[in-house]
Amino acid sequence: MDKLLAFINQFPKGVSPKEIEQKLGFSRTTLNRRLKVQISAGKVRKIGQGPATKYCGSDPHAILKAYFDTPHTQRPLASYQEGLLQESPNLERQYLEQFSNLPNYQLDKREMAKFLIDFSCASSTLEGGTYSLLDTQVLIDYGEKAADKPLEDAVLVLNHKQAFEYLYNHMNLDSIFMVHDLLTNDHQHSELKNSRHFLTQEFRGKVREHNDIDIALSSYLPPFRPGTGYLEKMLNHIKNTANNIENPIQAAFYLMMRIAYLQPFQDGNKRTSRAMCNVPLIQANLPPISFVDFDKKDYIVSMLAFYELGDTSLAQSCFVRAYHKSIARLKV
Repeated sequence: MDKLLAFINQFPKGVSPKEIEQKLGFSRTTLNRRLKVQISAGKVRKIGQGPATKYCGSDPHAILKAYFDTPHTQRPLASYQEGLLQESPNLERQYLEQFSNLPNYQLDKREMAKFLIDFSCASSTLEGGTYSLLDTQVLIDYGEKAADKPLEDAVLVLNHKQAFEYLYNHMNLDSIFMVHDLLTNDHQHSELKNSRHFLTQEFRGKVREHNDIDIALSSYLPPFRPGTGYLEKMLNHIKNTANNIENPIQAAFYLMMRIAYLQPFQDGNKRTSRAMCNVPLIQANLPPISFVDFDKKDYIVSMLAFYELGDTSLAQSCFVRAYHKSIARLKV
């Protein structure tokens, strides 16, 4: 990418010509010439006039990705905003219309087996797991662990399988606590004691009350109000809001984003949100979403964008692409 464009894209709200000159060492004449080229190509746009003039990128997704290439220690702290737990922003109509003609669908035994492999592999991969689809199939179907992969990756996959099986048989949002318990179960393996993927029994399936947390590589500060019951109250708000959203795909996206944003548990919040977002889909006899072939970097950036900027644009396009891929895999 052009050096000038890469620099401008780091500033979602725009950057002044003076700042560009100082950072990149361009003369004003050179800068004006290069800006003109990028503006003509539709890659940069001008904001404001006179001394207030700034320049920003025109591709919102490229801007977000460039912004989050900046180390989180250099990004502004992002405090929790309760307003982001409301229904809006959510999936735009242009995305919802892509799924307006989906037929009724239910997982039969064969498709369930395939979906469990897809979901367990894909969601584990988004957590940093290393099992391929083939590794996952061999593990689930034959109980054989990959000899060259760590134990925690095998347990991560199997936990996803068990959690989704439980969810499918207890298809309501109140199952979130057991789903979280199953997803983060360390099975008392001594080898998993220091793994970031698992929790001891005292923390599994329980809303955190007296433990503050932070999020790796993010400047977002999740809510922490010890002794108030606030997190449980807001988790109930999320469940009630989702239950009242008429469109099940809209409700699924809402759950994926808001459970992760609230961070109600000590760990495992994003994987819990990916499991729970299937509840409104399956309840409405729609295909579930497995997140197979989901681009990990796009997913990370899309969640960071919501945490730190309240922006769902990249998350919306990522979710829609993922749902299309899941539907194609299920041959709906």
